[in-house]
Amino acid sequence: MGLHHVGLAVSDLSAARRFYEETAQLEVLSGRTVCPDQPVQPVDSLVLKAPNGCLELMQFEETVPIDGLAVIGPGITHACFQAPAEVGLFEKFIEGQAKSVSIGEPPIDLNGQGVRYAYARDPDGSMFEVEALDVPQFEGPIWLAHIALVTPDIDQAVSFYQTLLGVAPYGRVNKVMGPRFDEVTGIEGVRIRAAWFNTGNMVLEFWQFIQPQTPALPVDRAFSDAGYNTFALEVGDLEAEIQRLAAVGVLQESPMRLGQGMKEVFFKDPDGNVLSLIETNEAAVLRVADLKQIDWLPSPA
Repeated sequence: MGLHHVGLAVSDLSAARRFYEETAQLEVLSGRTVCPDQPVQPVDSLVLKAPNGCLELMQFEETVPIDGLAVIGPGITHACFQAPAEVGLFEKFIEGQAKSVSIGEPPIDLNGQGVRYAYARDPDGSMFEVEALDVPQFEGPIWLAHIALVTPDIDQAVSFYQTLLGVAPYGRVNKVMGPRFDEVTGIEGVRIRAAWFNTGNMVLEFWQFIQPQTPALPVDRAFSDAGYNTFALEVGDLEAEIQRLAAVGVLQESPMRLGQGMKEVFFKDPDGNVLSLIETNEAAVLRVADLKQIDWLPSPA
């Protein structure tokens, strides 16, 4: 299993391509999409590939820029780019018209461990994170390290994703707080609970804001609204996974979709986030087996 791709709805595909491709040094794949179908079909799309993960940009008929999903969620709040500190990735994004969410002098050194953090919003208002690394544990260009889901009930979310993934989180923290976290999030007096799952090539990160509280509301966004709209996990045997999940009450939201060397089924998590499970074969544009793995974290197996 691995995180196959993350979906991001944008208002202007060409502008979004320039913003992400040039700044984050991502490769544009030859196919317009890596999926046979979407819950709502975009009018145009393209796939940007980092060494370990992919971002699928989708433009719909009525996607417009937004104020942006609140830092405290709920929903898929951001994707994270990791880069060597000397690249100056955060500064390059700001030069490309990103707007900083973090305050003070980002990127922020949280704990003296050689990583500095910053949040910003792209021209559509979608948030992303930059982690500037003094000593990267990977070689080569910028990595797409994780996506973050903010939930009003992290215990429920962890239970669901532990069932879905078949592995426990490799880390959990119940009291993330302090002035440096205030600067990163741009929120005074912030306090957070967190958990992290290693899918193999990317991390799924979960936050529950305690102060201020993540609203106890279901995720309520149209698939075509600007922002992160889905993510896909690749599995080895899709039919077996559908049966396994159905046996514990996790039911698919749509019929199986076929095409482009893959099979795909969509689900929703307890908060209402849209995700899919996919199975690929040799005809697929992208396979998790083709992506770099995070071999310095505890194995998901």
